[in-house]
Amino acid sequence: MVSNNKDHRRVRLHKGLLLPSLLAAATWLGGAYLLMEYVVDPYNQNQVRQEAQQQGETFAQIVQQQLSERSRRLQAVRAAEIPAFTQLKTAQLPEGSSVQVFTEQQIQVGAGANPTLNFALVDLLKRGQTESLPPLEILRTGKDNSWQLHNVLNLQGAQLLISQPFAILENALNKLDRSQGQIQLIQKFPDAPAQILWRSGQGVGHATRVNLQDSYLRVQFSPSDSFTHRHSLPALWIYLGAGAGTLISLVLLVAFLPKGTKAPWERRDNGTKGGSGTSVSAEDVLQEESAMPQGLASAPSIVADVSRQDGENNTAGKQPAVAMDRSGLNPGINCPQHVFRAYDIRGIAGEEINEPFAYQLGRALGTLAQHAGESILLVGRDGRNSSELLGNCLMEGILDSGCNSINLGLIPSPLLYYACAKGKNTNSGVIVTASHNPAEDNGFKIVLKGRPLAEEKLQGLYQLIQKGPFKQGEGSNRAQEIKDKYIDEILNNVALAGQPHLVVDAGNGAASVLAPRLFEQLGCAVTPIFCEVDGNFPNHPPDPSRPENLQALIDRVAECGADLGVALDGDGDRVTLVSRSGRIAWADQLVMLLARDILGRHPGEPIVFDVKSSRSLAQLVSQYGGRPVMWKTGHAPMKTKMLETKAILGGELSGHIFIRDRWFGFDDGMYAAARILEIMALREQTLDELLDSLPRMESTPEILLPVEEREKFSLIDQLRERGDFAKADINTIDGLRIEFPDGWGLVRASNTTSALTLRFEAENAQALERIRTEVMDQLRRIAPAITVPNWQLVD
Repeated sequence: MVSNNKDHRRVRLHKGLLLPSLLAAATWLGGAYLLMEYVVDPYNQNQVRQEAQQQGETFAQIVQQQLSERSRRLQAVRAAEIPAFTQLKTAQLPEGSSVQVFTEQQIQVGAGANPTLNFALVDLLKRGQTESLPPLEILRTGKDNSWQLHNVLNLQGAQLLISQPFAILENALNKLDRSQGQIQLIQKFPDAPAQILWRSGQGVGHATRVNLQDSYLRVQFSPSDSFTHRHSLPALWIYLGAGAGTLISLVLLVAFLPKGTKAPWERRDNGTKGGSGTSVSAEDVLQEESAMPQGLASAPSIVADVSRQDGENNTAGKQPAVAMDRSGLNPGINCPQHVFRAYDIRGIAGEEINEPFAYQLGRALGTLAQHAGESILLVGRDGRNSSELLGNCLMEGILDSGCNSINLGLIPSPLLYYACAKGKNTNSGVIVTASHNPAEDNGFKIVLKGRPLAEEKLQGLYQLIQKGPFKQGEGSNRAQEIKDKYIDEILNNVALAGQPHLVVDAGNGAASVLAPRLFEQLGCAVTPIFCEVDGNFPNHPPDPSRPENLQALIDRVAECGADLGVALDGDGDRVTLVSRSGRIAWADQLVMLLARDILGRHPGEPIVFDVKSSRSLAQLVSQYGGRPVMWKTGHAPMKTKMLETKAILGGELSGHIFIRDRWFGFDDGMYAAARILEIMALREQTLDELLDSLPRMESTPEILLPVEEREKFSLIDQLRERGDFAKADINTIDGLRIEFPDGWGLVRASNTTSALTLRFEAENAQALERIRTEVMDQLRRIAPAITVPNWQLVD
């Protein structure tokens, strides 16, 4: 009996101590937390900020000494008042400097050598005429387009341009102690986004910035983890003290709490009169859960989801590259809605697509990517004159959203798609390109989670850019080279026999260097034409879907006796081939050749083609056991339809060809040409012989009818409602494809230019002319002023 009483008291002692012990622990640990939150952490943050500021100023002083020595030498040269031409031989100039002398009449773009004058240097020289010594500017100049230091001296009516390799300054930067954190050298011109010139080390803490004198430069320092810990009070001792206090409290409770004390839940009254406590059943819990607000019935789109979020991951003190208002938006940004086209963004560079636009787009894409679960965006650019600056501003915006970026450099679009398809840490990216558009245009193609961002999602992106809000943070950027991996992938995929002779016309676009290199490594003899990257496209527009742009290629193929001519567009995702005899093999014909080859190994597979493609293509696909699927024109709608139908092959007349047999299903002009070469080798036939084996119909090339941008879709709607095509079937998948028994005509609104797109095909030339006349008569009823450009039958 005694034993039972002792056990009973022991249990009561345990239960009675539980709540006081929990309260004691909560008090001590809560006190420790409050001490850390409101005393220790603010002290640590202030201490680390002060130490980081001092460290940043130390780094800035080292760089400033280098710049001050350079400035001192230039001041000495200017004070010497030696004639300008004599300065070319002076020993007073900074190490490694080169000097050019310009009179006022000689200051113009293209003058000089090493470097030749660009717009930025012309502006610097003109400011030097009124300013004694304009601040140092670091610009991309010279033959290799590398960073160089530039100053201007005004001596006796002549302007001296002193240029010095960035490597001189970089040597001093490389001596800085990068173990302390991340060090960046940033150049920020007034009313322009910041540019990162040099970055090294890893930092996670608050960034401090120190401006450098007589320049637009600043040194930015972000402390590392070790730096932060070294200058902070450790939290361990605070929580050890809390643990010791909790232990002492438990000892005191055991010593002084009455042994028979009951736990609160053992007391029968529990604050009620009846003495019996209430209980909660499982049914009660379920009822409470069912009464809680329910989530949305279906997940919203990413863009819609972002539009409801508050700005997260705010970084205190972070200054955006473009001035923002309190909502995080740039009140002066020009963001015209019409540049957000059906499947990419395109407009006039510098007017509709400018640096603030690119920065704001980067912030929006970084926000979208993070909401989609991606922490990295791949970024590439084509060779247009405006692409590098737009790409830098785009990446600056991405980083300011807290998203990381990987700079792939100057690449064709298929390499961005390849990187997204093969990426281990991300399947999302963006490339700065206007594809086949004229030199004055630029834009962006976007991939999110392996899918193109197009149509309504692009309109959602427009709304996000306009209204925000955006995530904020500080992402990291690094460069990566993928051209070798891409070439190796194709070398392991395609097998050629012999040494076919190719003429490659890259149209001075982004594939100018890569395409000849790829085909040479495949074993081809390559004669390149227009294979120097030139954003002015001096030889012809980078559009291989236009016959007039192929004439130089046709002539060179005939001149060389080549087996094949390969024409690529400005970003390398479209292709047109030319045979030895000069025949143009349009993309729908190439899809027929590929379909015949692929369906022999994969019967029953869907093959997608656009509304501009030949009627013969659908017939051939059915003949070889495939399933033909006609769909909207455009690389994004075609990719989306291929994913939906799991198609093994797709193509559109403009030159986009999508191959999922042994490849990844994205549009790639170089890979498509390699597969045609493989078919030629396997069949031991020329391209002329392969084309002769296809069904033959009379057809026109794609005809572009210029119209006002705001009118093109309205004209299609009016033609659909008022057009009289009594003897034809009308397909409205994309515009109007008017099907007659012996042929068809197409009228649709172009999604990339201000034009209507027309094409006609028939069994013979007479039927073709009849169909063309009937369609044009109906179109002129609606728009009498329309005139049709010259066109000719496709051979």
